[in-house]
Amino acid sequence: MGMDRTKFAGWLPRQLSPSGPRYLALVSALEQDITEGRLTDGFRLPSHRKLAQQLGLSVGTVSKAYQEAEQRGIVSGHVGQGTFVRRPAPGRDEASAAREPVNLALNVPADGRETEILSELLAEVSQGRELAPLLNYHPHGGIRQHREIIAASVSGGSFIVDPARLFLCNGAQHAIDIALRLVARPGDAVLVDSLTYSGFKAIGAANHLTLVPVAMDGEGAHPDALAAACRASGAKVFYCMPTLQSPTARTMSLARRRRIAELAEELDLKVIEDDVYGFFLPERPVLLTELIPDRSFYITSYSKCVAPGFRLGTLTVPSAFTEQTELLLHASAWFVAPMLSETAVRLIESGKLDELVRERRQQALDRYRVFSGIFPAAERLEFPPFYGWLPLPPEWSAVGFAAAARGRSIFVTPPIASMADGADPGAVRVCLGGPKDLTELSNALYVLHDIVSRSPSLNVFSVA
Repeated sequence: MGMDRTKFAGWLPRQLSPSGPRYLALVSALEQDITEGRLTDGFRLPSHRKLAQQLGLSVGTVSKAYQEAEQRGIVSGHVGQGTFVRRPAPGRDEASAAREPVNLALNVPADGRETEILSELLAEVSQGRELAPLLNYHPHGGIRQHREIIAASVSGGSFIVDPARLFLCNGAQHAIDIALRLVARPGDAVLVDSLTYSGFKAIGAANHLTLVPVAMDGEGAHPDALAAACRASGAKVFYCMPTLQSPTARTMSLARRRRIAELAEELDLKVIEDDVYGFFLPERPVLLTELIPDRSFYITSYSKCVAPGFRLGTLTVPSAFTEQTELLLHASAWFVAPMLSETAVRLIESGKLDELVRERRQQALDRYRVFSGIFPAAERLEFPPFYGWLPLPPEWSAVGFAAAARGRSIFVTPPIASMADGADPGAVRVCLGGPKDLTELSNALYVLHDIVSRSPSLNVFSVA
């Protein structure tokens, strides 16, 4: 954008970022000029209308930018007098000043209607005739009627879940642990994506398993790498997330899924298919479990679409493993809390679960648009989850970037949490659901943008 400073008395940004909301780009440019000393304390900024004319923006956009800048404490507005720069005291860089920490490390859904909906349903359960029976002992796999209703909900298209093969678990983490105990023994090798779910790493360590990394491409695990790792290690189990893989948010194409299924048959692999983020896609892709039902263990959860504390997951196993699954559930939990599964059934039958899923999809889309607008290098996703994969410039390591962000009170997922091969991924996972609103999210993301746009040597922070 060309701007003739010679004909304009006052401040003009040197340039505006072409990505993201225009008002935030203007705030970022203003903040940078203040931080770098080009604007002094008390400097009077142009009026909303004059600056809008010079930049070709609407007056509303400039007004919104000034309002945001005032909220950040870098300008002050006085009715009838104008807007003035408020430069921080010497030695205190506003961009790196102490602030409330923002957690972009923990993958949680944004606040929505879940509390309201669950309050109503839990009240119904607690006051109904069903309460007394729910407080009794029940089958290890869950109440039969609950399993039937939940199995029908998990089913879709050509994927029909047999309730006799679906077991209720205390969240996906419990389901993964049960699945691993069904197919692996301490000391066994298990294949995983080179960047994988941190919770799986914890389960692997607890079960004394050796995790064998499989190199990834833009769709997740690469078939050639899977075959090579399998033959080299002798592993007979592969854990994967074909849809919206964590931490990278990559999704396998149908061709890739078919090739992985073929390899599972050729190499005699058991597959643990973690589909906890599948609900973000309105049309579910063909599952590995559909392609290889006799060797795949399918996992879903309500924690990501309802609430993290709603610890209810499902594990669908091949028919040959049903008796052993019952035994492991008996040993590990006896059974899932019936009040929880009753609440899940009411969520399903009332249509409230569908409402929450639609809300989650829209929330995630709104937040991901902010993320991808500020970071154009991030992959564009039509149906994103509550996290994004941020590629870093070559001069940055993921570990170094996470440390620099932490020094600015922004926490991203620690890279080591997902690394199965020990190699720095050159990218970080940024979780988008934690900030209370889009403004808090965008502010935090612009801090990350400021960090990534500078050399690592310029991102120095002090530790008291």
